[in-house]
Amino acid sequence: MKEQTVLIKDGIIVTASEQYAGNLLIEGGQIKAIMKWGDEPDANAVVNAKGRFVLPGGVDEHTHMMDPGYTEREEFATGTAAAAYGGITTVIDHHRTIPAVYGIDELNQKIDYLRDKAVVDFALMGGISPDNIDALEAMWDRGVTSFKTFTCNLHGVRAMYPGVLYNMFTEVKRFGGGVLIHCEDDNVCEMNKQRLLATGRTDSACQIEWRSPLAEELAVNTVIAVARETGARITIAHVSQAKLLQKIHTAYESGVDIHAESCPQYFYLTEKDVVECGPWAQFTPPPRSEENLEEMWRLFNLGYVDVIGSDHCPYPREVKAAGENNFWDAPNGIPGVETSMRIFLNAVNEGRTSLSQIVRVMCETPAKMNGLYPKKGTLQVGADSDIVIVDMDHTETISNETVVSKCKWSPYNGRTMKGAPEKVYVRGNLVVDNYKVVAKPGTGKFIKRL
Repeated sequence: MKEQTVLIKDGIIVTASEQYAGNLLIEGGQIKAIMKWGDEPDANAVVNAKGRFVLPGGVDEHTHMMDPGYTEREEFATGTAAAAYGGITTVIDHHRTIPAVYGIDELNQKIDYLRDKAVVDFALMGGISPDNIDALEAMWDRGVTSFKTFTCNLHGVRAMYPGVLYNMFTEVKRFGGGVLIHCEDDNVCEMNKQRLLATGRTDSACQIEWRSPLAEELAVNTVIAVARETGARITIAHVSQAKLLQKIHTAYESGVDIHAESCPQYFYLTEKDVVECGPWAQFTPPPRSEENLEEMWRLFNLGYVDVIGSDHCPYPREVKAAGENNFWDAPNGIPGVETSMRIFLNAVNEGRTSLSQIVRVMCETPAKMNGLYPKKGTLQVGADSDIVIVDMDHTETISNETVVSKCKWSPYNGRTMKGAPEKVYVRGNLVVDNYKVVAKPGTGKFIKRL
């Protein structure tokens, strides 16, 4: 029986380096051909992109879907539906579920559990703790894309101090793996917290002083030094400061295999939002000054940010609302997988960046850094037909009432964004049509590192 074919015609195809007029022929879940406008082979279905921009599906390499174990916060079905809505066709999920993925048994259990729950494709991270060095290679061989760890005690995860980091980085380097690391100095954060508690302060500005710029800078400096010594491939998670992007870039140019991830919130929110919005803008590291935000944009366009991850980390409304009266009663974390691409599309409309930069940091580079390229993150013959048709004129006001994520709130509630995914395909399956999620759980599948 002949494979079903779909022709996406008259679109503007966007890559990390160029835009061009082209048609895409999809067959068997892959891109079979790329043609000029006017070349229209027979197909079972024809989609007229009408001059819309056609992007590769986004690869979000930093999500906390919290399933299994924390399904009051998110379920894999709702979280991956939110991803689809946002133009993300592959999510890479954090290790911190129940049980936490610190070994091969937990990894296999999670893969089996999630097998029929995803709307988009998914890959998994393993976790690094101070005592699981002997478990890492087996997880890598099973197909995890990277290992996540922390330099601070956070979310119930134990801090990794420099000597342990050295041992872990050396082991990961031995078998060719990579690490995504949360950088805040544990001692500085703890001393800041004790000082604030001693004064009796409970206001939201505590977040800015607790998770201070110094805490992030000291941890980044340490990780750069250990990465240089071991030769391991390291990505610094959610970089919030422009001067740290510069440090990471300088280290990379000097030969250290180190890379910078940042998140949409560091290009859209500032300290003022933390003070005014309280728990609804409470995450760590927190956003910084307006001046820092502007410099983040400048360095973003110079290529100092390698990848954008959402750090999607939702909590129920009632859990976050507890922080409105007392900052310390709310946990750190915000949802973001459904708004990350929209924020950057809106930025293109504002003249801050380009569509090719979005493809570079949200599609192509995260796929490459996580061993998923060229199946993911690109529009080329033989790649999976993960495709986003973007309407740059579509205007939408973000509302808590229409949030797809199970948490049903957004730090961007009430903000208007221009530019949105109109249609989204995962391996040729239509998952978003006319700006609405139309696919069911089970459409997405587990993918191993290539």
